Amino acid sequence: MIRAAAALSIAVVLTGCSPSIDSFSIHRFSASTENEFAALDRTVSDAAIASRLYQDIRALRPQPEGTYFCGLDFGIRYELSFFAGRERVMHAVMEGSCHLIDLGAGDVRAFDDHFEADLLGALGLYTRGNDLWPTPIPRP
Repeated sequence: MIRAAAALSIAVVLTGCSPSIDSFSIHRFSASTENEFAALDRTVSDAAIASRLYQDIRALRPQPEGTYFCGLDFGIRYELSFFAGRERVMHAVMEGSCHLIDLGAGDVRAFDDHFEADLLGALGLYTRGNDLWPTPIPRP
């Protein structure tokens, strides 16, 4: 009984400390001067979806320091911002070819298929297509 009460009080404290995420935005950009991509700028105001993605990112494993192989990189990147009201509580840059999310200050996480599927679903994009990772538009 005492253990259950202690666990419940810890859960209440931890829940009270986490921000109440109610929306997120995503912006696609190119980190390469040679490539351009179709625009993608969206804001999702569904608190349940935004909160789940925020928690997904916080739960991702850290990427170990060092050199690692990345697949074909066209330079496509995404800025993700999570908000509690008008306050931005997380800003991240997602690199698709390496499956990394840079949270800043040296905090880099490796994302997995679960996170990618949740993000695609939140954006209403097709999980088997190239909606999130399009091929570049050739520059004239």
